[in-house]
Amino acid sequence: MKRLGFVVVLMMSTVAFAQKGGPAVFTVDGDTVWGAEFERVFSKNNKKPDVKPSIQELTEYQDLYVRFKLKVKEAYRLGMDTNESFVKELAGYRKQLAQPYLTDKTVTENLIKEAYDRMLYEVEASNLMIHLSPAASPADTLAAWNRINAWKKQIESGKMSFEQITRDSSTDDHGRKNEGRLGYFSAFGMIYPFESKAYNTAVGKISDVFRTQYGYHIVKVTNKRKSRGDLKVAHILIRVNNDSEYEKNKTRIDAIHDRLTKGEDFTSLVKDFSEDFSTRESGGELNWLKSVGGSVPKDFKEAAFALKDGEFSEPVKTELGWHIIKRIKQKDMPKFDEVKETIKFKIGRDSRSELNKEAVLARIKKENKYRVNQANIEKYYGTADSASFLRGWTPGEDQLTNDVLFQIGEEQYTAKQFSNYLKNGQPRKNHETPRGFAKAMFAKYSEARNLAYEENILENKYDDFKYLMQEYRDGILLFELTNKMVWSKASEDTVGLEKYFEANRGNYVWKKRVATKQYICSNKKAAKKVKKMLKAGANEIELQKEVNKDDPLAVKVTYKVYEQGQDEKIDGIDWSKKLHKIKDKSTNNITYIQIDSTMAPGQKELDETLGPVTSDFQNYLEDKWIQELKLKYPVVIFNGRLEQLFADKK
Repeated sequence: MKRLGFVVVLMMSTVAFAQKGGPAVFTVDGDTVWGAEFERVFSKNNKKPDVKPSIQELTEYQDLYVRFKLKVKEAYRLGMDTNESFVKELAGYRKQLAQPYLTDKTVTENLIKEAYDRMLYEVEASNLMIHLSPAASPADTLAAWNRINAWKKQIESGKMSFEQITRDSSTDDHGRKNEGRLGYFSAFGMIYPFESKAYNTAVGKISDVFRTQYGYHIVKVTNKRKSRGDLKVAHILIRVNNDSEYEKNKTRIDAIHDRLTKGEDFTSLVKDFSEDFSTRESGGELNWLKSVGGSVPKDFKEAAFALKDGEFSEPVKTELGWHIIKRIKQKDMPKFDEVKETIKFKIGRDSRSELNKEAVLARIKKENKYRVNQANIEKYYGTADSASFLRGWTPGEDQLTNDVLFQIGEEQYTAKQFSNYLKNGQPRKNHETPRGFAKAMFAKYSEARNLAYEENILENKYDDFKYLMQEYRDGILLFELTNKMVWSKASEDTVGLEKYFEANRGNYVWKKRVATKQYICSNKKAAKKVKKMLKAGANEIELQKEVNKDDPLAVKVTYKVYEQGQDEKIDGIDWSKKLHKIKDKSTNNITYIQIDSTMAPGQKELDETLGPVTSDFQNYLEDKWIQELKLKYPVVIFNGRLEQLFADKK
């Protein structure tokens, strides 16, 4: 992830494919960076595209770009672009980057619009099915078809209900237990063929029989409603580790709920008692809660949607523990343009992408002059006998010829190549006919070869893809080399790190510090008792036991060391006094801060400031490395050239 992030940032800042045009800006070991290239890479990261950048901005960027060019130059000199791991990684990125060029924009736009229209509604449906493998024999397929159609006739005639047949006969174990009920779902909640049938079937009706990769289905639609949108909610959580803790922790959640009903602030109670530590500082706020899908427990979700804005729930029990939910606000379905790219991404990972693939294949077959030699392919089918293509099959001589089966551009694909593809692929099943199997596999083989051919020529067809691949190539090399020369070195060279720290000790010092105990009291009665016990010399264990005897939420004790300037509240009290009282206006809590000790300013040791020292050491190593590279690859800056750039900007 760090490497990918580095590459992406690099693309947005310094990487470019060499472009001639405009004045020469600088050279690195004789290689020229021209004005056109410099303007292009600078513009990628320019937040004010219509304003001419200042000379200071261009000069700073020039320094960055020189450093980049030096590093890339060194990476290529070291032959890092030929490393097996690099070649493999770049190929993986290339596969991803090629995808937009292997899609049909018209089909994609139609699918995006269809998905958005469906996202405006939620469908409640049930599923009756017979499982059937995609490779099922014709006899098994016909038997399953006849059986599910017989069920459909029984439902339509009223002899049996959809629920009764599902409960008694469906091959879906989960469906039998709950009569096939799926609850509500929206676009992308089910596989595409199932989703389409559900959205195209009227409420109260059943669909026609249809097939997916899982088998034959009938869908019954019981309701359709407008999307409930997303909810912003906050919660207070009291966790449980096992079933026995629900009863024990019920008294705690009830005590919190009682205080809410008496008017105490929800956010204050979150900070004081919630055991969802990731949301305590944000007042218990969760990410937007979706109406359908997701991993949020159903009981939590339904309780949240039943509330009105500003209301809080009764205690809600889930597998995580006890919750009190506060509904903050609802967000309606976003506008089309706001979610278009998200929908596009989902389509690429969804079965509906097959529609796109079909359109792409039709286009590239035409563009790349795909031609099938029908006579030779029929001749190949004729070589198949009852033993052909089964497990352990070896192609015969008549199946290993150089007869051309099809051609893409100038590339020819022979019977021998096809036979090797069949031999190394999935073998034929006994119930499949040799000719039928070979015909189906030829369709897959020619499809794969067409897509592979198109992918291999993308650099020749599209300049922007060529530039993009160069960007990724240089970016990965730069990451690898910088990691080796700077990041990993700073972590592994402990001796060098210690020497750097010793030479720069004056940069790493503590300000004055104070160690505190804080007694956070939830009400005046508890605060009064805490003050009395502290003055009597009680320790925190005795104090909590006594004060929380009747109310488990009365007082909480925290321990923390503060450095001067770290917290305004702590800076504002007199550290020479033992005890301080602070009223928290945001929570209505009363806090007693006990000063345990103070520490004078002093030198930090390496283990106390390892992160900042390591970061500074990395910067030191990089600067030193850049100076070495400049000696190896001389840099010539052409003065006055930056002023000539961006002449079309004001």
